[in-house]
Amino acid sequence: MPINNIIKNEFKILYMKKIVFFLVAVFFFGVNCFAQSESKFKSAKDNIDKNDIAINNPKKNLNPSVWMDRGKIFQDAYNINIGFLRFGMPTTEAELFFKKPKQIVPSEEEGVQVEIYEYSQIKLFFVNGLLRNWEETKSVVDNPLKEAVQAYQQAKKLDEKGKNAKKIDEAYKAINRDLENRFFNEYALLSYTDMFNTALDRIEVGNLLGVVDTVYYFYAGYSANQQSKSDSTVLQTAIDYFEKALAMGYKEVGDSEGQIYDLLYNAYTRMGNTDQALNYVKKGFEKYPNNEILLYDLINFYMARGENHKTLDYLEQAVAKDPKNVILLFSQGRILDELGEKEKSLAAYNTAIEINPNYFDPIYNSGVVYYNYAVKLMDEANDAKTNDEFDRLKNLADDEFAKAIPFLESALTLNPNETNTMEILKSLYLRLRVKFPELEAKYNDMVQRLEKQ
Repeated sequence: MPINNIIKNEFKILYMKKIVFFLVAVFFFGVNCFAQSESKFKSAKDNIDKNDIAINNPKKNLNPSVWMDRGKIFQDAYNINIGFLRFGMPTTEAELFFKKPKQIVPSEEEGVQVEIYEYSQIKLFFVNGLLRNWEETKSVVDNPLKEAVQAYQQAKKLDEKGKNAKKIDEAYKAINRDLENRFFNEYALLSYTDMFNTALDRIEVGNLLGVVDTVYYFYAGYSANQQSKSDSTVLQTAIDYFEKALAMGYKEVGDSEGQIYDLLYNAYTRMGNTDQALNYVKKGFEKYPNNEILLYDLINFYMARGENHKTLDYLEQAVAKDPKNVILLFSQGRILDELGEKEKSLAAYNTAIEINPNYFDPIYNSGVVYYNYAVKLMDEANDAKTNDEFDRLKNLADDEFAKAIPFLESALTLNPNETNTMEILKSLYLRLRVKFPELEAKYNDMVQRLEKQ
């Protein structure tokens, strides 16, 4: 099994941003506003219908103000349900704005207790009494923010003197904030297709403001990458956006440093392009030499190709950074064994066992190291030119076979139904029972145990 599939902790891909609004000034208006949400829904639809008539009028649709009104109408429509929401809002505050829910439904998601406050048009999801995300069950229109952006674009096109330029930019900035909230809410819902589309919308509005937000190129890549786990056709899209983000100067900070290189490594690996996979993981590791995830990627890459010397080089770096990581130590012992470094291999296994005496793999492998070395000595004995040389090598082999027994017995204690361990022990007991008579009973017992398997 690849090392990083066992030991690496995935980066926290996204961080829920806490969007703070000044609630005090709008508090009473907010309560009244939501209490009349049904009437506001009807009013919003009526406003849209009226504006539809206006923009279909050959004279009125040339008036920038008609399109400015349209943009504002769709912005307001978007915020009818969620205009007063913020991540981390306590249930008490939510009830002040939204009144009592129709019902509160307890739920559990991956061991996390969630309370779902159900209203006529929206569900609010609370964890430990704080708002984690929401889900609209009824909206005025699909994707009102995109409609708003298109309206403002038309207003700007018709506004030859630029009288509305400042208002349009302010509207774009407000829409960007709404898109950011929407994106992180979709992330909490794990709605990767929606996240991807929102990231593209965010990129578009940023371009309209003359701002290149490389973070959303990364988010577009990340969202596509998550979709690609069930739809491989979008994997190339993920790669394209990751590479665009890097080309535009995307920089990672904190725990996220190096993450994009790990994602590109894994994406290209899935595409079967090992050259590009190695190219990105090396670039990332050169840039972030302390990134353990990239280090594990390099170990896995060379391990999969059977390039033991390069694997060992990176394993030694990993062990130096994390000297008590028993899986790294076990992997180091296995590679050293394959390279014929018996004593160093046993030393690595022994360190792992000292740290975790109940870790089956290094205990079992220690027994196998002695067993295989004994087999090698027996092969040499069979090629011996003299009886004395044969006897000497055979005795050495028996000593090594005997050293394997305690490790394999310990391994069997940890995993009593492991047939392979029982088979090896049976053969050892059979071979050594003349030299060590006490092994006769163990041999008979092992035969019975295997018959019951």
